[in-house]
Amino acid sequence: MNEIKEYTPNTSPYELLSHLTDKIVRGELVTFNALRLYCAPLPDNQRTEIIFKKSFELQKRLYWGFFRDISPIAYSKVWSKVVVTDRRYHFAGDIKRMATIPDVYMAIIDIHGYTRFCQKHRHNMSMLDVLDRVLQQDIPAIAAKHGVVSRRASGDEILLLGGSAAELFEVVYLISRRLAKDGGSAKKPAADAKKSGADAKKPAADAATDSESAQDALPGFQISAGVAGGAKYAQLVITRDGDLSGTIVNTAARLQARANRISPDRTKILLTSVTFQKLKSLPPSVHFDFLRAVDFFDTGMVEFKGVNVPVFDTVFLADEANRLEYRDRMGALYESLAQGLWSSRIFTDALALMARIATSTPGGFIDDATGLPIDATDSISVIQRIKKAQSLFVAERYEQAVREYAELVDVLTRARGRDPIAVEYLANVGDNYKRLVASFSACLDTVIDEHLEAIFMNQSDRANFRTLEKHHAMFSSVLDAARLKVADRRSHWTHCVEDASASLGVNIQSKK
Repeated sequence: MNEIKEYTPNTSPYELLSHLTDKIVRGELVTFNALRLYCAPLPDNQRTEIIFKKSFELQKRLYWGFFRDISPIAYSKVWSKVVVTDRRYHFAGDIKRMATIPDVYMAIIDIHGYTRFCQKHRHNMSMLDVLDRVLQQDIPAIAAKHGVVSRRASGDEILLLGGSAAELFEVVYLISRRLAKDGGSAKKPAADAKKSGADAKKPAADAATDSESAQDALPGFQISAGVAGGAKYAQLVITRDGDLSGTIVNTAARLQARANRISPDRTKILLTSVTFQKLKSLPPSVHFDFLRAVDFFDTGMVEFKGVNVPVFDTVFLADEANRLEYRDRMGALYESLAQGLWSSRIFTDALALMARIATSTPGGFIDDATGLPIDATDSISVIQRIKKAQSLFVAERYEQAVREYAELVDVLTRARGRDPIAVEYLANVGDNYKRLVASFSACLDTVIDEHLEAIFMNQSDRANFRTLEKHHAMFSSVLDAARLKVADRRSHWTHCVEDASASLGVNIQSKK
């Protein structure tokens, strides 16, 4: 059979299917619509439907790329968004290639320690095979159970796509538990019917036990993940070869990269504000494991190559519930930053956040390098330092207050189990205040030079000032004393803040 017009009622199904298969493999019938048009001479009966089913499965396998395993039953939500279903044969259709698809959700997952594990066990192929089975079988099974498409992109990178924010996030959460070995082993596939050698003599129960023991030998893995989607502007594009591109892919990838950067050793799942809102609007009647296990934390705006995206962090209640105790303080800092209140409120809000972090950290701050309590190794406690910095600021001793603030940021940076997002914001605030103090000091120096007689009433003091001015090292201490004597320091501070306001701001950027 060379052409479909040669078909007759006597043509065998095998000959017809072989002909269509050859056309599909050669790339002459890539879409189901093309297949339907080509097969117009065929009768509309059950045998033709069976031929179409088998032909369509081959088309999916060859040309649908990321979506090659989906079906309208197992992946109903994804199917409805990415496939134009055939009106006559509802099991088939054509994928929406090179068209923008909104209101879908995507996650990208990276596994910490994967490369290190592979390097360590490079001579132990059985261990590598166990990990590979987890990635190739267990994780896709978790995703498929919730109607989410899963694909291992390369090495330890996993791509997930779903039509529901809750179902996609549930899969990300369950994968994190599975890899961390918190959720028990996934159900193992039945043993192969044919075995040889010693394996053939083992009872089925023993073989299953061996499989579970092998997976138990794996270490627990942490992950970083980025979750995006749900907005009309967060579009997905399916390329001609079945790959994914578009803003939703870029955003998920950049969130995953940021999660990996700020938390390289612990699980971190970041999601866009739109996705978070979808999760928080779920009705009380729904049941997902993550609803009882996590909460969310606003991390403010993150800049991705010139585009600002509001981002939320996932708080694992079993280990990080204390972070919720300072969630409101982070919100207050975001608000004062948005309003540009650098003259006083941002400093106060940042110190209040530090104090809440200190009081909500179980056991206090532990130095990550020494393992000792930080309060015990320093001459002054963290809370005392916070009070001291606030008192100095209120007393208009801004220079000393900012120096104390910098030391507090150093304490938080040294602390074991530190919140990387809070530390990142506090450090950025500190950098801005260092710039302000430099501007403020220059402003005061000008005032001192112009009003030296009013500052130093005694002529000998003025002469000493000018003499020491020529000797910079000795002069700095006298200059500090002179700056403290400048009248109306607060008005000079406010004036410097106003002049510098256009250049100030906490800009959290993704490096990808």
